[in-house]
Amino acid sequence: MSEYINFFMWGYQQHFQLSLQVEAEQLFNNLDSKFEPRVFLIGVLTEKNDNRHPICLEPEDCGYRVESFSTLKELAKELKEVDEESRIFHSHPVAQEKHLQRINIKAYKDAIEKILKKEDLYGNFEKFISFPTYIEGFLVFAVLELRKETLNSYYTLSKDKFQDRFKISRSFIESTIDIFLKECTIAFKDPDKAISAIERSSDELLKESAKQFMYTISQAGGNFEGLHGLYESCNAISALKYEGEEGLGKLVIAPKDHINIRLSLELEEPIRVNNFRKVRKFLELSNSDSLIISDSAVIYGLGEIIGKYNPKSESLFVINFTNHYKYEILHDNNQILNVEYRLPYLPKDKIDREKFYDDFSRIFKLITKKQINELWDLTLQATEQKHGTMLVISENAIAEAKRLGKQSFALKPLKLTPKIINQITSIDGSVMMDIDSTCHAIGVILDGLATEKGDSSRGARYNSAIRYYENFATEFSMAIVIISEDGMIDIIPKLKPRIKHSEISDRLNELKSLNSLEKVERKKYYPIINWFESNQFYLTDDECDKINKLRKEIEKKEAEPASTWVVRKDLVSNDEMNDSYYK
Repeated sequence: MSEYINFFMWGYQQHFQLSLQVEAEQLFNNLDSKFEPRVFLIGVLTEKNDNRHPICLEPEDCGYRVESFSTLKELAKELKEVDEESRIFHSHPVAQEKHLQRINIKAYKDAIEKILKKEDLYGNFEKFISFPTYIEGFLVFAVLELRKETLNSYYTLSKDKFQDRFKISRSFIESTIDIFLKECTIAFKDPDKAISAIERSSDELLKESAKQFMYTISQAGGNFEGLHGLYESCNAISALKYEGEEGLGKLVIAPKDHINIRLSLELEEPIRVNNFRKVRKFLELSNSDSLIISDSAVIYGLGEIIGKYNPKSESLFVINFTNHYKYEILHDNNQILNVEYRLPYLPKDKIDREKFYDDFSRIFKLITKKQINELWDLTLQATEQKHGTMLVISENAIAEAKRLGKQSFALKPLKLTPKIINQITSIDGSVMMDIDSTCHAIGVILDGLATEKGDSSRGARYNSAIRYYENFATEFSMAIVIISEDGMIDIIPKLKPRIKHSEISDRLNELKSLNSLEKVERKKYYPIINWFESNQFYLTDDECDKINKLRKEIEKKEAEPASTWVVRKDLVSNDEMNDSYYK
């Protein structure tokens, strides 16, 4: 951290930005580590002071130059004038003054958004801006950046208004972004906090985000009385048992007269959704064909979904109670939120089949498609093990089972099938098997020396697998499938996907062609350089040198001289890269 602040707003701005960055990483990495969150601050000087910069950025190397915002105030003024034309006039002068302040702040926020979008239209990160707080003469905004590709990989609703007035979230991710930005605005009110600018934990923020997103679900019922409290109700219902049994069943949130709902059993007196014990008891009557019908305020009875639902209406949601303390929310058969033990999380595929097949064909050179099929079926079944487990697939399985015999249960060779995999993984330790799916030992305690590649945030099972792999992978080929108790699945080694080398050479030729032009447009240049940055791992030293040289030459030929380019770092090759990563 620099001792000298060039673009000075207040004394603790570096500490504050770093604290927000750490909070963003904890929050969004809980959802998906591929979000790669980044946070920077923008300060707009609102008072006349020739000794201070009109625009400040923290950190200064956030990817933008202050010159990019040279027209910010003029743009904000234009947007403000447009907004004032349709403003609401309040009879009370204090209320009117506050309304005008909101218009002024919104104009600055919208102006920053427009400038960032223009400067980085073809970038890899989506940007979200907080409402600001006044700090020592500056309006200070927090800007959150999340990777576009990751955002776009999740299912999202389209409606963002309820009754054309009230804002609702289109996804759990969107509500999480909203909550984080609100926390940033609140944190700015105590700008001298050097540590933990946001006081609430990431778990608290996720729960608050899920509660906010649940308004999107509850409003679909069309009953204003059921708008509040659905998240708490679902948590309470999932926690209750009826005569010792866990609750399984489905609750439909939709208007009673919905075109795609047919009641088969209607209650004389509807049950209030917040009458948790009655709802839990009634849940026993539901099954895959007969669902509980509710408008989020009351339960009307049992029914079924009929006809072809129009997903654009976003008027019918299903809450599926899958286990004790566990439920999922679906729209048009798409999972949009999962909750387990009151903690919400994003729906994810347990394991990527395409990557599994590609990884195993690279790890085991002589493995057949039939052998991978069998290993896939076993792995998929093993993911159902509630307490987690570990499968060690090794070309040296027989010798390793013998070597580790005193810390395992050695078996006579046993061909594994999905029917028995859960049985043999029910005890602690690993399953030692070969590529023919033949098991040679169970309950294996792996050995190995400590390694820098361990992860203190992960459990003993994960770290023991890392130690074992790092110690023995050079002696024989192996793959380790780690199924954690929390449902997380890892395959070691973690291989990056393979790409065609022609993808690199083709883009390098495109970059050379652009450099031959007198002026270069961003819309042609940005997608190419963004691709190289995202795929830096696959580049050789020579390719990095060529791309870096071309980038610097091209950025001197900007077709928009009044603007500035995004600051980019030189590309550097990776020591772990080799020809095996090319198709």
